[in-house]
Amino acid sequence: MGECPVTVLCGRKIRARLEIDDLENRLVVSPMFEPAEQLREEQASIDIRLGCQFALVTPSSYGSIDEFDRRRDLGGSAMLGNLYRKKYISLGDAIVIHPHQFILAETLEYIRLPQDMMAYVVGRSTWGRLGLTVATAIGVHPSFAGSLTLELRNLGETPLTLHPGQAIAQLFFHWVDTDNASGKGLGQYSGTVDILPRKVSSPKTHDKIRALKKKKQEKE
Repeated sequence: MGECPVTVLCGRKIRARLEIDDLENRLVVSPMFEPAEQLREEQASIDIRLGCQFALVTPSSYGSIDEFDRRRDLGGSAMLGNLYRKKYISLGDAIVIHPHQFILAETLEYIRLPQDMMAYVVGRSTWGRLGLTVATAIGVHPSFAGSLTLELRNLGETPLTLHPGQAIAQLFFHWVDTDNASGKGLGQYSGTVDILPRKVSSPKTHDKIRALKKKKQEKE
């Protein structure tokens, strides 16, 4: 798309990328219940809404989560998924997040970024003042496609009722100076709508640390 002097896209430029005819370079944020409310030209972000899928932490029998514990394969998605209980909350219903509780949620919107754009997810200040933190600095890589997973924690002293469809966070967009249009090298959560965690380390990192631990144990 050429060089762009703008670091953060304004509302007008975001709207232009949402409406561009070129499918490869089009930004997708859908569905948008209230386009004029979620994207205002005088602002520099899109409001994103709370979806219907949640995952609540279940009581754990593990002393700690250690992916290098030889007794358990905590690097696997199945084991990490056992730490959560999925819950579907339909539109019109609600879920309560209690003080100091941690839950996972997803965005109502499906997001697809072109290869020359990336985004940051920032919690809305109103929720922050009520004690709710919403994934304060999640980076969304170029060519990502899927719903976004949000980590929610109530740091306040009062339970908060959350309704699917509520504006929960904002997406800020940046240009990316890249010649790579393949979409390769994306994170492990790209292209999926499953909100459960998968693996902590990459296979190469996992193997290297396992080897170092084994070497140290052999010396002891």
